[in-house]
Amino acid sequence: MEVQRLVDAYVIGLSDDADNTEVHTALVTQISGGDISLLELVQALGEYLASEEASRRSKGVNVLSDVLADLPEEAIPAIAISKLVQFFSSRLADATCVPHILTAVLALMQQPSFTGKFATDILGALLREVHVQSFQYSTRRAAYQLVDLAIQRHPEAVAKMGDDFVLGYAQMLDGEKDPRALMLAFQIIPKIAALVDIKNNAEDLFEVIFCYFPITFKHREGDPSAISPELLKAALRSAITCSPYFGDLAIKPLIEKTTAAASSVKVDALETLAAGARVYAPELFKAEMEVLVEQIREDVMMAADDAVVNTALGTLETIYGVLSPPTPVPNDPFSEDTNMSDSSTPLDYVLKEAVFQLTADEVKNPEQIGKILRAVARSSTYNCSVVSDAVLPIIVERMSGTEVLTLRRELMDILNYVLSASCDVERKAECLEADKMNLLSIYRPETSVPLDKEYSFLHIVRLKGITLLILLPSFLNENEAAMALQTLGRAAIERNEDENVNKEATHLLIQLAQSKPEQTNSSVLPLFLAALNEDMVAAHKVARLLNALGSISVAAQGTLMPVLQGLVSLVTAGRLASSHCLAAIETIRKVLEAAMAANTNAERNAKLFATVVSPLTEWVDSLASTNQDVPPKLVAEVARALVALFSKLEAAAQDQLLKPMFAKYEAELLSSKGSDDGICQVLPMFSAAVCACRPETKLPVDSLDRLVSSLAVSALASGSQVRRDVCLEIIASTLNKTKDSKQRSSLTQAVLRHTDGAGQSVSVVLLHQWVARALVNCNDKSGYDCVRWLLDQIKQESPHAAIAAEGFNIILGEHDWAVKPTTHGVFKVLAKQRFYSTVVPELTAGFQSTSDDNVKSNLLVVLTNAVRHMPKSVLMNGVENVVPLLLSAIRLTSGNLKAASIRTITLVILETPEILRDEIATSIIPLAIASTTQSNTTNSVDVRQAALAALSLIPEKYPYPAVHTARKDVLRALASARDDRKRLVRQDAVKAYNKWLNLGED
Repeated sequence: MEVQRLVDAYVIGLSDDADNTEVHTALVTQISGGDISLLELVQALGEYLASEEASRRSKGVNVLSDVLADLPEEAIPAIAISKLVQFFSSRLADATCVPHILTAVLALMQQPSFTGKFATDILGALLREVHVQSFQYSTRRAAYQLVDLAIQRHPEAVAKMGDDFVLGYAQMLDGEKDPRALMLAFQIIPKIAALVDIKNNAEDLFEVIFCYFPITFKHREGDPSAISPELLKAALRSAITCSPYFGDLAIKPLIEKTTAAASSVKVDALETLAAGARVYAPELFKAEMEVLVEQIREDVMMAADDAVVNTALGTLETIYGVLSPPTPVPNDPFSEDTNMSDSSTPLDYVLKEAVFQLTADEVKNPEQIGKILRAVARSSTYNCSVVSDAVLPIIVERMSGTEVLTLRRELMDILNYVLSASCDVERKAECLEADKMNLLSIYRPETSVPLDKEYSFLHIVRLKGITLLILLPSFLNENEAAMALQTLGRAAIERNEDENVNKEATHLLIQLAQSKPEQTNSSVLPLFLAALNEDMVAAHKVARLLNALGSISVAAQGTLMPVLQGLVSLVTAGRLASSHCLAAIETIRKVLEAAMAANTNAERNAKLFATVVSPLTEWVDSLASTNQDVPPKLVAEVARALVALFSKLEAAAQDQLLKPMFAKYEAELLSSKGSDDGICQVLPMFSAAVCACRPETKLPVDSLDRLVSSLAVSALASGSQVRRDVCLEIIASTLNKTKDSKQRSSLTQAVLRHTDGAGQSVSVVLLHQWVARALVNCNDKSGYDCVRWLLDQIKQESPHAAIAAEGFNIILGEHDWAVKPTTHGVFKVLAKQRFYSTVVPELTAGFQSTSDDNVKSNLLVVLTNAVRHMPKSVLMNGVENVVPLLLSAIRLTSGNLKAASIRTITLVILETPEILRDEIATSIIPLAIASTTQSNTTNSVDVRQAALAALSLIPEKYPYPAVHTARKDVLRALASARDDRKRLVRQDAVKAYNKWLNLGED
């Protein structure tokens, strides 16, 4: 028979470890097509299935299992499933067949006709006949998967198995050691507890589970299939805390585990107790609370590990939340009397120690006491009321009777923790209202306490308490809250010897602004604006106030508009000193940028433009129109603020705003006047708006060709640097955002044709650079025509060769608004890669082919400007060809270019040190040493820091034999650098010196 031939071939293949794919496919295909029945397959396997040889039985079951796994649903009739279940149930006692039987049963269980009775038969045989732990991992995993699948698909049948199933599963799990299998096993236990009444076998099951606690193993790094320790701990925790029947068994041993020396064990035990509190009976915890509280108190007081402290406090809060009555008990004797009675309640174990410490002559560990009280108090409204009623009267009484500042600070610190709990549970304790005047008196600013660093902690604690009083529900009336906010505002504004007081006050105001924006606007904002408006206000104070206002407005959306409008009003009304206007506008710009990044609401953006940006631009316009000198930095900052908002507006809104701008500025822009006075001073604002347009925004002109052509003429002819730069920026932005390649080519030609016959001028060079910036970044090949034109100017030693070389920073560098991603500039993904692969070989060839030092120097400037703007992934591709030129650039350039070359060499040392092995001691180290000397005028602070960073990295990347010859010279140079006049340079020199001093110790 054909089926017998296929079966025999399959078995032979299994014996020879051959590829049975063809035979397997043939069997599955013929059974699926009805040519062979499943019964015929079983009959053909008969001699193997009934063989007395274990290996032959195993192979027979193997064939059957493989075929069943791939058969479609319709190829396995219900009667066949019934027979197969009977067969597999009986054969589970045969250890050699178990692995294949489990695989086959997993396939059968997916069939709709696989009934709950079948699941019961299989599970019963598995739990009764199979010693799962004697098999390898793959078989054990299949066994757990079978149990899990049975629970999912046939829960009622599994539930009926009752105690036999629970006890059998406990025996099945006992002895498991593989983390992967344990993960599966632990995840099944909560499902069992939810499905079956485990009361009779809870102890047996718990003992098997808890023997794994605490569980630790070494995670296999780099293996995506590996089980992480955190996931396994979480699975075990879920298993331990899945049933209330485990409570009596788990709580005591878990509390004992909290005394472990290892922090990880402490944290694990505490987290498990917290999880169990939500499941176990509360009465079980009450009996152990005294021991647990004492242990947690010790952990909080003594532990150096923050994770232990935070977990301990979280566990305490969770357990007390479970033990708390749902609502405050009327006439509760404990809440009326702080004297502890003989019959202790769970809260006594915390409050007795707290009251003892609060009434002692010296309060020990006030912060820890406060944290424990806060954890208990915020666990429930009832506990908050009890703790507040017990503790606050004592603190108030002691505060009123002592003048010792350290004691007052400690008591106030504890009081703050208790008040914060009231804020967290959003409940005002009854005793607070009775002691309201005393509390206000406690937190009232003390004029007798000097504003010295010695007392800064007292001031900070007081400010925190004032914040809590404001946040307490319905505690302060409107006037009291306003006065409290003003106190915080004055603390943030007024000079303090310790700046931490100002910073803390600002931080607290930010918190309050988020919950009470209207009150902050009415009570605090006028104080800040008035402080900025003072005569002779110091620059550092202005910076601090502006930073505070910026932080408040960014953190709380409700304060954004009032803060910005207030600052704009100060600036435009001339109430700010001229030296502070720039700082205020910079703050406005930063706030706008942060607001745009967080939320882009079209309606809000339009309102911001009308109330913030428009008044600023009109103010600058008014200054320029009256022929006042407007500082270029101020115009640029207003332009940046305009860009931050204008770039986020919709195209339709941009269209409407551009029309009056063109009407106002276009004639001035195209003027041939040579001066930078009058309205010409503010043209950068117009450029910023045009460059920030979306590509789909239509400029209000009849023809783009005519516009860019006119701009090119103006740029080439104007004697005004401002006008020229604005024309070039708008040309570049327009070319870059033109999507149609033919139209872009036409516009480019319209611009560049004006350079014919224009001679060799700086404007011609700059025009080519800006056109190259526009086109190179959008991968237009015409941009490389401009790049080659610039390189030719360098190689031919034209009068403006140096400007052509420096201008490669324009092509690749950053600009505030022109051709920039944030202003919708078009940047193709591979643009910089193409530039690097196209231009750098030409630079290398040009450098090698010329003997003129000026040409070489300018080519190195181009190279340095290129590499400083390249992504690391691009730069490291073929970097070995560029290294000789970079070393020459370090010798021949200065300032930022020299620093950029050194940083590129440092990057090569970091990523591929072997490339520089031959040059490291002979060339690179001497150049780095020479670059650390401050007597050389080419070595700016940036250069010296870059050189020290390179020297610091070398000992980490190269073996001792490769660099030891330079060690003395390096240490001598670094010893001198440690006396550099700049602190940051001195710090870097010390780090590098220590590394070279220890060179070779390993």
